[in-house]
Amino acid sequence: MKRLIFFVLFLGLASYITVQYLKDRRFNPPAAYDYEISDAIDTEFYDSTVIQQYYKLALDAGSYARSLWNNDGIDVRYMDREDFESTQATDYYNTLLQTVIWLEKKLERSKRLRDQGYSTDEIRLMMEYNLSPEDIALSRNQSLVGLKIGDTGADVWELQRLINSRADSIPQDGIFSTITRNRLREFQKNNNLYPSGEVDEKTLKTLLK
Repeated sequence: MKRLIFFVLFLGLASYITVQYLKDRRFNPPAAYDYEISDAIDTEFYDSTVIQQYYKLALDAGSYARSLWNNDGIDVRYMDREDFESTQATDYYNTLLQTVIWLEKKLERSKRLRDQGYSTDEIRLMMEYNLSPEDIALSRNQSLVGLKIGDTGADVWELQRLINSRADSIPQDGIFSTITRNRLREFQKNNNLYPSGEVDEKTLKTLLK
């Protein structure tokens, strides 16, 4: 009789513990469901809808995972391949995560470029048209193309600065004199360029490397 009572009590206790465990498990989803927002994204990204989508999908991923856990007991982090609902839910959750990660990488790249001194328009050109930093540098200095002996001004000064950055030491006075032309010719010869003594696009590209 005592054994029977003990057995009944044991079953009751085990059932109570199981119910409490399942209840606790249901309403306490894993913390890993919450997607951690990156603190290295460009919050001034040229397309604000990308930022909005990033925050929304990051929140949706966690909400969707917790909802499945609470309502269906499905852990989307671990697919049960024998359960159709679990495979469908996990596939959708992973798609959400992949999209969030893709957006995050895009925003983080934009932040790195901005930290390097690129403007919003330049970042847009690099990201939408796959332009390189060299392409942007060429665009910034396009006004130097066509400079020749006799020219003066800020563009000539910048040209002289670029020539001097190659370990030269011509006067940096903003005057395209014979000295500047001769040094430019030497630079062109040393880099297998036509030694015209004038700035063409190939010469500028080589100067900017």
